[in-house]
Amino acid sequence: MSVPKLLLLGVWLLCVVAVLAGGGGWFLALCRVVFWVMLAVHAIECVVFLGRLRRAPGPLAGQVAQTLLFGFLHVRELPTGE
Repeated sequence: MSVPKLLLLGVWLLCVVAVLAGGGGWFLALCRVVFWVMLAVHAIECVVFLGRLRRAPGPLAGQVAQTLLFGFLHVRELPTGE
């Protein structure tokens, strides 16, 4: 796994912990906002790149899950089909 993907995975883990952990504080609130923004952006990427995800090897569900986690970092590694 590449370094950018590992860093993004770390951000996801931090944000998930912030969403699951109750309480306040500016840092937890910021992590919650980042969680929802990343989820929305990566969900939009899934829609935009759906055709490419369908053409990729392996099950579509796995491609969508990786795109939700890694976004364009995953999509850029897929064959273009051109």
